[in-house]
Amino acid sequence: MTTPPLAPPDDDWRECPHCGLFSRLPHIQPGMVAECPRCDQTLWRMRRATLNFPLACSLAAGLFYLFALIAPMLEVDAYGRFSLARIETGPLRLVEAGWGLVGALVFAVTLVLPGLKLAIMLTTLLGLKFHLPKRWLRGIFRYYAPITPWAMIDVYLLGFLVAYTRLAGMFSVRLDTALYALIGLMLAMAAADAGLDQEIVWRALDQPDKTAPSAQAGGLISCDACGQVSNGETGDLCRRCDAPLFARKPASLSRAWAYTIAAACLYIPANLYPFMDLTSLAHTQSYTIMGGIVELADVGLWPLAALVLFASIAIPLLKLLGMGYMLLATQFCSGHMLQGRTKAYRIIDFIGRWSMIDVFMVSILIALVHFGQFANVRANVGAICFAAVVVLTMFAVNAFDPRLMWDNDQEPEA
Repeated sequence: MTTPPLAPPDDDWRECPHCGLFSRLPHIQPGMVAECPRCDQTLWRMRRATLNFPLACSLAAGLFYLFALIAPMLEVDAYGRFSLARIETGPLRLVEAGWGLVGALVFAVTLVLPGLKLAIMLTTLLGLKFHLPKRWLRGIFRYYAPITPWAMIDVYLLGFLVAYTRLAGMFSVRLDTALYALIGLMLAMAAADAGLDQEIVWRALDQPDKTAPSAQAGGLISCDACGQVSNGETGDLCRRCDAPLFARKPASLSRAWAYTIAAACLYIPANLYPFMDLTSLAHTQSYTIMGGIVELADVGLWPLAALVLFASIAIPLLKLLGMGYMLLATQFCSGHMLQGRTKAYRIIDFIGRWSMIDVFMVSILIALVHFGQFANVRANVGAICFAAVVVLTMFAVNAFDPRLMWDNDQEPEA
């Protein structure tokens, strides 16, 4: 363990966001990784690429995004009728059918938030290149990391894959321009994320004339937005990005408990109630999540059936059990298995968004299959319950502060 400084900390000090240990970042070279010595959380992975690479990728992603907005995505021919869908068609039809909350969620995570994420990255990187006011750029860039998990183009494309296998078995389906644009957008955004070194960006946005606070200004406290360590107290503003400072996330346990309990209450109806209704030649059949998995398996699509089973049944359940265990252990001040619980938190945080596959699948089917009594797809109550489970579990993970688990560790640190 590195001893926290008695003097005002410099820019190389960091607090681990998962265990709360203060450490000084070593002098590292591009391609090297600085990890927390206590819980192995990555504190800084210094990218080899300069900021020009993520800028180029984000510019390409912006072009793909515009194509995805204006071009059609899928076309379906069925019973002598023709249906065309754009990326916004599914959310709009969900709203028209009375499922406004689900429609708004799909619209936000497939259109609004990916566009906002791209706008933040482009504005920040172009602003650095053209010397725009750094105070303004800092206020924008601090929202980049919180938005990133909610930009779900990659998950949407997996949902499309499931929907396409269902459609191709019933109708004549033609892929159109927007789908290829979405694939390009996913790849360009992934490359931009992989090449973007957020620590380098924050250092480039730092105030060159900044004066460090005095050692008597307060205890050590880190910024959740940019990672800067300062001497200060809860309620002060970060000396680098002006975000409010909190030693620990406010009301972390109570908020995480509330979201987890609400998600657990909705998990059962999400699996028991029908997820969608499919009408074919005046015959309507309702499908639960498990019913859809069984149908995929029956037609020989075992890999997709396993994917949906894992994403829609196993992941939400594991998240609920994992959050419940971590919350109980923290509530009772347990210091056992801290390494394991921290790794579990990282896994839960990473996999949570992938449960949206079924919600996206339904939105795509609704957008295309609306041929009256010949063929029609409608969302059912299970869809809104399941979407709520996914969102609430993501909120629970975000509200929980894993440093609280390590605050209960009474063992002396080496």
